[in-house]
Amino acid sequence: MEKMVKYNWVFMEVNTMKQRTITAIILILITVPLIYLGGWFTVLFSSAFVFVGVYELLRARKEKNWPLPVYIVTFLAAAIILYWPFIVHTTNVFNQTGQFVVEFPERFLVQVNVVFVCFFLLGLLAIEATSKRFSVNDVFYVFTMTFLVCIAGQSLVFLRELGSYHQPTSWLQVNDGLLIVLYVVFCTYCTDTFALFCGKAFGRHKMAPITSPKKTWEGAIGGMLCTTLLGIVFYELFPFGTGYTPFLVMVMSLILSMGAVMGDLIFSSIKRNYGIKDFGNIFPGHGGMLDRVDSLVFNIMIFICFYGLVTGGMFI
Repeated sequence: MEKMVKYNWVFMEVNTMKQRTITAIILILITVPLIYLGGWFTVLFSSAFVFVGVYELLRARKEKNWPLPVYIVTFLAAAIILYWPFIVHTTNVFNQTGQFVVEFPERFLVQVNVVFVCFFLLGLLAIEATSKRFSVNDVFYVFTMTFLVCIAGQSLVFLRELGSYHQPTSWLQVNDGLLIVLYVVFCTYCTDTFALFCGKAFGRHKMAPITSPKKTWEGAIGGMLCTTLLGIVFYELFPFGTGYTPFLVMVMSLILSMGAVMGDLIFSSIKRNYGIKDFGNIFPGHGGMLDRVDSLVFNIMIFICFYGLVTGGMFI
């Protein structure tokens, strides 16, 4: 009997791993070309990421049966925050040859978002004041997480288009923007991967027993150290931008690895708080969109802030 149970468990694990692998390959085949091509292809990818992510955030509390205006206001706000730079700066979206280009003012994050974020918050508070099914806690959850996902999607487009009209900086003949996006993705998922392996090999002390029982301090520290070193290797092989040095990249890699751990923990805390295993089931074996990009959402925004510090004046 025990052998049968063990056999069934192994069989299920193999099937799950097979399903996850197939899904991961399909996702890579779809995502990589969209990011590589840049321009409107990246906007398309970012749009899917934002709107599916927002839907999953609202779905996470489906038992609350929120009033319809919550969904209308939230999706409208997400669309405006994501697309507003292209609406306002239409003369900068295309250059004279018709190529896609993003040339927002240095203060674009502040200029674009402050007004509409305020209206978004006021709209949610108005719904809270007129509905018993939508509380102040719900307002905070919807506002904060929607804003976070939307800014991450907007920032992804901005990062991808950095240096689009400069001479490529590596032997791969790709621009700075693509290398930066790849660097952020690389650091994010390196942290997850090495934290898993280090945790299995050396894990003894639980990092967040309630939020994420499988995570250990040994795994997190191992993931951070490995990512910090590999981040420098990435930069040495594929240098990007100006104003960066190996030391700055080392610091940035460490910060991104910490961001990956914190992003994962925060989204895990949300799922556990609302009693759900995954945000969705759009990706067989992987869960929802946010289950795949939870850490990346934080790290895209972290790098945007770092970029502002390195280049100077982005938020001034």
